[in-house]
Amino acid sequence: MDSPSVADTTSSSIWTVHPDIMETHVFKHLDASALASASCASSQLYALASDETLWTDISNSTWPSTNTPGIRQLISSFPKGTRSFFSDSFTNPDVSITTPSSSPVNLDCPSRLISAVDIFYQQRHVFGKVVETEPLNFDSSPFRIDVLDPKDSVPTRIPHPVDEQMMCEFGERFTLSWILIDPIRRRAMNLSSYKPVIVERRWMSTEEVHMRYAWIFCAGPGEEGSATEYVKFGISVTWEGCQSGEMHVSKVSLDLEDMYGNQLTGRESLAIIQKGLASRRGKVKGRESEGKRRYEEYMEMRRERILSESLELSNARVNI
Repeated sequence: MDSPSVADTTSSSIWTVHPDIMETHVFKHLDASALASASCASSQLYALASDETLWTDISNSTWPSTNTPGIRQLISSFPKGTRSFFSDSFTNPDVSITTPSSSPVNLDCPSRLISAVDIFYQQRHVFGKVVETEPLNFDSSPFRIDVLDPKDSVPTRIPHPVDEQMMCEFGERFTLSWILIDPIRRRAMNLSSYKPVIVERRWMSTEEVHMRYAWIFCAGPGEEGSATEYVKFGISVTWEGCQSGEMHVSKVSLDLEDMYGNQLTGRESLAIIQKGLASRRGKVKGRESEGKRRYEEYMEMRRERILSESLELSNARVNI
């Protein structure tokens, strides 16, 4: 008689364990990547690893701002529940990864957007907020989402950097996530570089620190050479020092800029946002370094384009 294969032995040994024990003592302790990998091993493991409660717990721990009744209900309505939402939101949109032709894309602009924003300091959650935006209100005016009211600030118990050495290390201790959700079409995307691409003191105030996060989005076919060939989703965070020596979050905002640094209007921004929501997602591995690389390349392309057009204009004036 032939001896059982390794796969048969593994499968039978796994299924000697009760599914409830697998869920509470094994799957509950896996991160999203490990849970997704386990679901590919067999149909039985797929069924266990697709449990909504598991993915809800992972989502809430990754983005605490989503742990509210309204957002949880919205996320549960995604095609595959929280797992779909997590897949949409864990990495950034990348239109260079082509969408299959069998899946036509609806590029109608969303009438409502929800932002779920979370900031972590040394892996400790220090800020979380959800805001709703009616983008059609912007139309021809500059598009911008402000998470905090102008007079609001949020204490964080983060010490103010007192010298340049602390300033150099300050940005590396932070990660930020900005998830933009289309509640009608049940799609979401993350617009942050996770780590800041710029950290600087405000020149008029040594007590204020400004951080800039960015994701560079390629607008795709038909935009080559245009001002919106590449668009920067820019996230600004302002930290203010107070008498106690800790930092407060005083501003968190999002806007979009074209290749010349011009802020996009509401209509222009919504078209880009809808493309991003409909696009495929990039790789998980190296996403932080990818965000910084894209930003640096974008800034270099911007400088080259502005310089080139300035030279062309100068030559044209000489020839008149």
